[in-house]
Amino acid sequence: MMEDNLSFRTVLECNHIDVLLDLPELDLEHESNLVLDVFPNECTFTAAPYHARIPLPQPAQPGKSFPESIDYEKNTVTFRVPLEVKAKAVDNDTPSYPYGFCHFYSGPLALETSQELKVLPNPQECSFSQRLEMKEAAEKSDFSAEHYGMDYIQFSIDQLGLDLDNFPAPSKLTADQSYRIRVIVDEKVREQESYTSIEDHRAVLLGLIDILLAAVYDQLTNSNELNEANSHINIHRISGTLAYFVEYESVEQMLRSFYRRSCTYPYYRNKDIALACVKQVLYRMSSEDRKQWIQQQLIHTYEAFKRTDCAVLNHYFIKDFIRYVELGLNEETLLQCVEKVEKLLPDIHQASLGFGEESLLQKLLQDIMGQEESDSTDSDDYESSEEDSEESDSDNESVGTDTDANPNENVLEKLMNLKLSG
Repeated sequence: MMEDNLSFRTVLECNHIDVLLDLPELDLEHESNLVLDVFPNECTFTAAPYHARIPLPQPAQPGKSFPESIDYEKNTVTFRVPLEVKAKAVDNDTPSYPYGFCHFYSGPLALETSQELKVLPNPQECSFSQRLEMKEAAEKSDFSAEHYGMDYIQFSIDQLGLDLDNFPAPSKLTADQSYRIRVIVDEKVREQESYTSIEDHRAVLLGLIDILLAAVYDQLTNSNELNEANSHINIHRISGTLAYFVEYESVEQMLRSFYRRSCTYPYYRNKDIALACVKQVLYRMSSEDRKQWIQQQLIHTYEAFKRTDCAVLNHYFIKDFIRYVELGLNEETLLQCVEKVEKLLPDIHQASLGFGEESLLQKLLQDIMGQEESDSTDSDDYESSEEDSEESDSDNESVGTDTDANPNENVLEKLMNLKLSG
């Protein structure tokens, strides 16, 4: 079908309508203003040179819909439009809570997503205190003692193969990154005052730092690269801001959340990795080029999300944070938060995560040491029976030769010297 030079088709599914647009004249790699305005019986799409009013086969839920998927080869965009929700008897006194960047959004989420993202499918139904309680309850339920314990042991031996000092030197924004930022800012050029007149910068900045910590954790564990398979999952799950739409009440609460979630959700789980990430963020935030570095991390997050089910988070958080950093960043308050993080870091790092991890680590180490002692005892008889026959040969060996030493000795020594306090 054609309308105003745009080809589209609609597909009715059981609980939504797929709207497919063919947009051969758009550079989808650099076009960020892809949104459907949904009305009960039609939706509209506008992105120069296109404009179309698209009739819908069934009544839909009004709101905005963002891309479900983008085929860059065919220049086709698919939107998923939820069908109309039958009205239910609702108490008019039932509160509806805002969410997203600086409380900009309200009502049901405008994009239907997969279960992977639906940690908090209806944020408008939960107060900020309820979101925090739900987040912490999920962390405790999702914490894997075995995964954390084995990562703890392996990290003590070889740092899980990670180079904690391998953070790239700061670089200038690329032409593509600068262009992307400009496009995102220009989307809301008529609403600049929303970002320049924010009253509570501290709450906004705690959410920003929370997202930056998650982005840095992802980059460090992915060799400073964007991993299309898991970067979006890492950042989404580590950041409580993105996973549960929380708003932190203090620097301590935000920092503690990062430690708990970074030891619960990513592939590599260790407090020393979290420590390295916090130190990196502190270092970059204290530098003169802090603004550019923040923009690079936000663009990294934007790129990680944009082709996945997490793309909805770009619209509720990341793009608004990009605009805020460009238009309204309060650097004085930011540096105050940085100073507070630096002050609290030693205590937070040493403190328990609240999962009973100290006792489980102690038991794991005891089991390992007990197994090693058992293996050693089993070999005593064999070694003593060979002792006499080997004694004369050993007299001829060089005293300094140790090339046949047990390769596990260094591992055992490390395990015996582990400090379980933090």
